Amino acid sequence: MKHQQFVSDFATVFGSSLRMRMDLLVNEFVYKALTDKYIVVFEKDFKRNFLHIQDVGRVFTHALLNYDTMKGNAYNVGLSDCNISKEELLNVIQKYIPEFAITYTDFYKDPDKRNYMVSNKKIELTGWKPEYTLDDGIKELINAYRVIVPRMSSEFRNGFPLGYPQNI
Repeated sequence: MKHQQFVSDFATVFGSSLRMRMDLLVNEFVYKALTDKYIVVFEKDFKRNFLHIQDVGRVFTHALLNYDTMKGNAYNVGLSDCNISKEELLNVIQKYIPEFAITYTDFYKDPDKRNYMVSNKKIELTGWKPEYTLDDGIKELINAYRVIVPRMSSEFRNGFPLGYPQNI
C-alpha cells in the first residue's frame, strides 16, 4: 500500500529556540539591532514570507489531525500579512529598537538571492491559521537575546561572536 504524504513549503522561520538559528533573517536582524546597533543591507526590496517557529509545530499537528483531507497535497505555510521586503522588516524592528541605525546600499549583491511572495491561502482554507505575528516574534527575540547575549563569553562561547557590548 502506497503512503500519501503532506508536503509543505515553509516561509522563512523566526523565533527563539534552544538552538538559535542566527542565519535566519528576522533572528539575525534583531540580533544585530541589539548588539551592533547598525546594519548594512543589500537589495532592500527583496521580499520574503515569514513564519514563527511555534507555528511550524502547530501546522504539523493540524496536518496530522486533518490527514485524510490534506494528504497528497502541497501547501505554503507562512504569515499571509508578511510578504514584506527587508526594508519593511527592518522598519518593524526599528519600532522596538529605535536606536538601530540602518544603511542601504547596492554596492554589493546579497549572496542569498531568495526574493519571493507566496500565498498561504490553500493551508488557511483547511482551517489552519498562524497564532504568532511578526511583532510577537520580534518582542520574543529581544527578550531572549537580553538573556543570552550577556552570557556569550562563557556559556555560549562557540555559538556566538565575541566582543559585543554587555549592556543591551
